[in-house]
Amino acid sequence: MKIESVNLPVLAELIGRGDGTFILRPKVPDQDLDTWVTLSQAAKIIGNVGPRNLYPFLGQYLVYRRPLPRRVVVSLRSAMALKQATQDPEFWENPTLQQRVRDSVKATMDKLARAASETLAGA
Repeated sequence: MKIESVNLPVLAELIGRGDGTFILRPKVPDQDLDTWVTLSQAAKIIGNVGPRNLYPFLGQYLVYRRPLPRRVVVSLRSAMALKQATQDPEFWENPTLQQRVRDSVKATMDKLARAASETLAGA
């Protein structure tokens, strides 16, 4: 069995309290950077789903891009947001909760499209 490693950005830091316990403090990145992971890695992060089952969720519940025609990468932030949203048992039955995730994904996808078109226009 091949074990694949996933590089995650530092999202929090441990602060020692001096008595052997630690506080987990969230760390906000200086810039709005996002990490891109493969479909397989996103499936492992979300859990209980195979990579092929994620294709219907691309662009709807997951932010994605295609660096190559046959390669799809998914935003780590959107994969973690989908995982958190689906931990609520009512997510798939509540259209309001689903729409909240869809709106966030649509806004991010639009932002990426604008950035790409500006890059192409400037070149």
